[in-house]
Amino acid sequence: MKFAFLLFSLLFASLQPSFASTDTVPVGLRPCCAFGTGLKAELGSVPVPFFSINNVLDIEDIDAHEFNDGSSSVVGSLFGASKESNGLIFSNKGGFIDTAHVRDTADFTFYLYHSIKNRDSDTLSIELTEELRERRIELTNLGQLDSKNHEEAKLAAVLAFRLAQWHEIAQWYGLVSVGGFKEYPSAFSPEDLYSNMLGAHIALEMIKINPNITQKKFVILFPQYFRKHLKRLDAQDKDTTIDRFKAIDGIWWDSSKRLPDKWVVKTRDYHFSLDLVPNGVSDGTPSSLSAYAHLEEFGQFQLVKADNIKSFDILPDALKSKEIWTFEDFQTLANIAKAEDDKHTNNRNDALSMKLN
Repeated sequence: MKFAFLLFSLLFASLQPSFASTDTVPVGLRPCCAFGTGLKAELGSVPVPFFSINNVLDIEDIDAHEFNDGSSSVVGSLFGASKESNGLIFSNKGGFIDTAHVRDTADFTFYLYHSIKNRDSDTLSIELTEELRERRIELTNLGQLDSKNHEEAKLAAVLAFRLAQWHEIAQWYGLVSVGGFKEYPSAFSPEDLYSNMLGAHIALEMIKINPNITQKKFVILFPQYFRKHLKRLDAQDKDTTIDRFKAIDGIWWDSSKRLPDKWVVKTRDYHFSLDLVPNGVSDGTPSSLSAYAHLEEFGQFQLVKADNIKSFDILPDALKSKEIWTFEDFQTLANIAKAEDDKHTNNRNDALSMKLN
């Protein structure tokens, strides 16, 4: 009875409508998508019967966008109660694309751009919801940014991507943000950050075309820009995406495991950079934000020490006790995570260089 009630509660929550007001602060991240297809789940140690997540899309499924106000739920995303569709799409030039990650970073890029553009002074502090540590963005000397060169938007894109980088780390170290489950299966998933950076570029392109774009217009236009970029990456149909997943079952992911088991994903990418190439494909399209890195002198994403997090106990004392972390600490945190995962017999981090085309 308790098990059935939980499923009913999740489903009911997913059916509640989303009403994102103008200039909404994005709340958390969309509850999608675990790497793999036909994924099964369990609650505690109890398998969920008749439950399977295909988790794949066609380009044509990208026909709506909802600015993330935090009302999306796991069940709503999976069973279509949300207007927008999310899942994974294989592309010959971009590897696997996680549409939820694309959308999340696009939304944050738009939000941060508007916050910077509509500021009341040359300094600005943006407080965000906590993810293991308190998240904030400190901006200074904003009057020196060149609006004609779209520097507010470029800075917003970099900072939005930094948020995505941290989220990968936070998931590995035990972040709980969806349905009370820890997000271990999603941490450092090989398609994540390339997808996030794609979202930053799409939002940046839209802002460059119309620097005064409203949130309402952004939501309406986003799907067509997203589809355009997917076509440039030679996105494939659902059947091809499923075939590619089957080709790496037992290598990059494991269909015998059930969510939220961490080892649903066996191969992870712990490399952090503003210059990315997609995993899993030959001659993939590089993606980069490094040309805008110098703009971080005007804005810094900071993670302020909050509660004592048990999972941080594996960190060196100097890092664990550090009051503020920035992106300069991210690679060290990722390297420690990789060293731990490499000890596990289920990991296949050696297979990251595998090509699927």
